Amino acid sequence: MNWTKDRLQAEARRAAGWATTALGFTIPIWVVADSILVVLFVVCWVASGEWRKRIRRITANPVAISALLLFGWLLLGTLWGMGSPEERLLALKKYADLLLIPLLISMTIDAQERNRALLALAASLVVTLALSFALSVGILPTGGLINCNPFNPCLLKKQTPCDPSIPCVPANYPPVCDPSNPCILKKHTTHNLLMAFGVLLFGILAWKSSRRWARWGWAGAACVAAGNVLLMVQGRTGYVVLAGLAMVAFHMYFGWRGMVAAVIALSVTFSAAYQISTSFHDRVNLVATGVAQWSSQVVAEDPIGQRLEFYYHTVQVIREHPLMGAGTGGFAQAYAVYAKQAGVPVPSHPHNQYLLIMAQVGIIGLSLLLWLFVQQWRWTSLTGGATYGLLAKGLIVAIAISGLFQPALNDHTEKLFYCLFSGLMYSGTDQQPNARV
Repeated sequence: MNWTKDRLQAEARRAAGWATTALGFTIPIWVVADSILVVLFVVCWVASGEWRKRIRRITANPVAISALLLFGWLLLGTLWGMGSPEERLLALKKYADLLLIPLLISMTIDAQERNRALLALAASLVVTLALSFALSVGILPTGGLINCNPFNPCLLKKQTPCDPSIPCVPANYPPVCDPSNPCILKKHTTHNLLMAFGVLLFGILAWKSSRRWARWGWAGAACVAAGNVLLMVQGRTGYVVLAGLAMVAFHMYFGWRGMVAAVIALSVTFSAAYQISTSFHDRVNLVATGVAQWSSQVVAEDPIGQRLEFYYHTVQVIREHPLMGAGTGGFAQAYAVYAKQAGVPVPSHPHNQYLLIMAQVGIIGLSLLLWLFVQQWRWTSLTGGATYGLLAKGLIVAIAISGLFQPALNDHTEKLFYCLFSGLMYSGTDQQPNARV
């Protein structure tokens, strides 16, 4: 009987490891598969036992504790505020992926499982990159599965009400999937975020590859991915994430001199992209024009002005509820008070994770989110080597920067990407500094 139980637990543990590998591949391309695999992982986690050991691993790991504290505060946030029970439950559900971090940490993820997931992610990003180029040259038709626009295409005008469950965009929003904006399966901001991280991942794989053909192949993929981010897909968040990742990589390997080199290299690269790429040129100019023309007294019509409008009214919500916020799920109701006065629509989120957290659960919630990032940064030693440490820091930088421009812990792909690889990186079980990715 005990032998059967032990075997079942071992098989469940093994299946959980393969579920994380599969998630590494599906995150950039297939939402439905993500959901199925997360459920499968949780079932396997429950079936594989070892409860006391797992509790000890979680309580001994500062990253796991920080993730639990953040989710716990968001859970408490459902007890107060302005949201309906349905809104509170939906908002909490969006943050539930944070629990993957302690669950993964408790399972003693080894180097082989971690590497499998990273290679699966790299393979998925290579496929995405190839499809993006195929779309850009007109080989791949749009429509069907190739549809990266998740929005409801109604105008952001008060006389045109939108479905409150779907964020709305103005008529002049950037093109959907077409050769001028070749994002694949995901919206352009998500595509560029993942591809920017792919540049770092491909570069590390090239650096660590022992075979010459693999080294040149991954190096080429890194260069092509960088070009895809800067010159092709219209995701400004990816531009900033790519710059942040370059700064982290240069600093880690070359110290403060590397930071100077990174600033020079980025200045030259971005200047060249501004001159060469119409997409990059127009997207940067759109930001400058939108910021210069925005006024809190005028209803914004352009995407940049609308984001500034979201920020402005969200800050008003935060000023009204600074300590505890309007409650988890209470953002829309609290924002509506000021939106009605200004005659503007109510968005589902303010396109900024930090403002959203503060509006929902106050300065305490924001502090817990930042504390999670700080703990991850401080404890990169738990990742088991410089290579994993760089990837872990790159993950933090990518999500922290992304959160300035979108709700990175609410959007499905971004939050699952962050939570999965945070759990894999900070399991603290592989302390072999020479482990090869």
